[in-house]
Amino acid sequence: MKCLPQVTTLDQITRAWMMHLIVSSLLACALPLSAAPAKSISILLPPKSSKVVEHAGQILSRQITRRCKSSITNNGVADVNIELAIDPQLSAEGYGITTTPAGATRIMGGDERGLIYGVGKFLRTSRFDVEGFTPGTWFRVSTPACPVRGVYFATHFNNFYEAAPLEEVREYVDELALWGVNHLQVTFPRWHFTGFEDPAAQKALERLKQIMRSAKLAGMKATLLIAANDDFKSTPVEFLRVPVPDPLKRRGDFGVNLCPSNPKAHALLLKDWARLLDEFTDIGLNAVEFWPYDEGGCGCTNCWPWGARGFPNLSRDLSRIARDKFPGIKVILSTWTFDTPPAGEWEGLARFIAMDRNWVDYIQADSHEDFPRYPIEHGVPGGLPLLNFPEISMWGQSPWGGYGANPLPDRLQRLWNQARKKPAGRFPYSALSGGFPYSEGIYEDINKAVCAQLYWDGNRPTIETIREYVAFEFSPDVVDAVTKAVMLLESNHDRKKIGSSAQDAFLLLEDSEQKMTPQARKSWRWRILYLRALIDRELLETKGRLQGETLKRAFQELTTIYHAEQAHSMPIHPPVIK
Repeated sequence: MKCLPQVTTLDQITRAWMMHLIVSSLLACALPLSAAPAKSISILLPPKSSKVVEHAGQILSRQITRRCKSSITNNGVADVNIELAIDPQLSAEGYGITTTPAGATRIMGGDERGLIYGVGKFLRTSRFDVEGFTPGTWFRVSTPACPVRGVYFATHFNNFYEAAPLEEVREYVDELALWGVNHLQVTFPRWHFTGFEDPAAQKALERLKQIMRSAKLAGMKATLLIAANDDFKSTPVEFLRVPVPDPLKRRGDFGVNLCPSNPKAHALLLKDWARLLDEFTDIGLNAVEFWPYDEGGCGCTNCWPWGARGFPNLSRDLSRIARDKFPGIKVILSTWTFDTPPAGEWEGLARFIAMDRNWVDYIQADSHEDFPRYPIEHGVPGGLPLLNFPEISMWGQSPWGGYGANPLPDRLQRLWNQARKKPAGRFPYSALSGGFPYSEGIYEDINKAVCAQLYWDGNRPTIETIREYVAFEFSPDVVDAVTKAVMLLESNHDRKKIGSSAQDAFLLLEDSEQKMTPQARKSWRWRILYLRALIDRELLETKGRLQGETLKRAFQELTTIYHAEQAHSMPIHPPVIK
């Protein structure tokens, strides 16, 4: 499926909508520019609203009241009146914002999801001040380019998604939906547990289901990612894999991967997969993804090369079970670290899928560094839609998120451009159909917004998303300064190469903070950005040594924000200074 640029044409909207937009623009021009911020806001929902539409209204109300002191009513009589509605004339998941003849702002979604995305755009183009709320005057129609705009919550290692109070996670899911995210993906790391009856496994499964329910309420689809051949740590030793060749140390192995060429191990993998799917019957899975390495893999003579033989064979068997249990479910096949180093995996997978592509719907490709060349130079196996998997969490820093926000707009722009580059025409080429950024917590929130907007409109430069993010989360008055600081932070991403510009970034944020509301200054998004600049400045002064009370307090505050006090031994806990 091709990722087309965002357009607004008569093929997408009706002539009536064109008139709405013209009238809205005229009304906006007639509004006094000095109108005082609103103290009261009325939010009206359509009659017989669904739970998702009702939730859209709740998200809108919560976002406004948390950012300023305006009050919310539903009587249609207030300083600012907002109407939410569904307009099936709009494209699926698209939205439009206009004004009514009475002067109310009307946010329209082509469906429930589109309404939530329209609420997000309205909020990001509005203003929140100490005196109250000023509604935005962005009156247009917008339609997403990519159908899959996901995010992957790495639900392991006791990171934020596992450790934070559930209500914080739920609200974060809502906030991602505002940026256009329509898929939430989680995983169940079986190698953590002895079996399904393990109390820790039951606790983890219940947590996953709670997060998935929150995603559904926010209009998202639920996706389960699983390492195709991993299983519980109680698995008999004779079922285990032969370790895969891994000279570059990129394929990972926690030691509980099975050999699917062993008939008894294969039967156990299918049995446990069916049981795992049953855990989500009441949720309703929309997609599953099978993962090859880190975790996963078998290097026996019958399975290797894993990506060309054992992995697609097993994934096809698992996909049949998923489709039996969830008719219409989509199947995603990852190619993470294929041919790292070269082993004929991409070519072998292409041959495998050429013989039978009916069991898979998407191919996912990405790597630790540059975007894989095979699908760009040779085409996607089977001509299937292509998804990416941006590494927004771990790249280039350890501990992950340990120094605060890790904005990477330039890197993400470069990787996006690589994945979209069309080679000399030897075959039909399809651009990305979306993807799932890899997330270990909230410290890469800026990167999630950047990816979500690339999926929405791939022609929009990442710097524009940064500016929109800053205006919404902090203040329109600090867009230039904070955007510049973000770019400086990225230039100092390498902990061993922090330059003198770290001081400039800190001063820019320190000055910007004085122009922000108390709510914005206290928000966790501001604190992790500010702390990153503070930490960089201190590390510049100490020449990289982790010492001093300033760094100690900064790391302690980050630990509290992340709920990382009990983080796993993997590097997701900020540094500790005694």
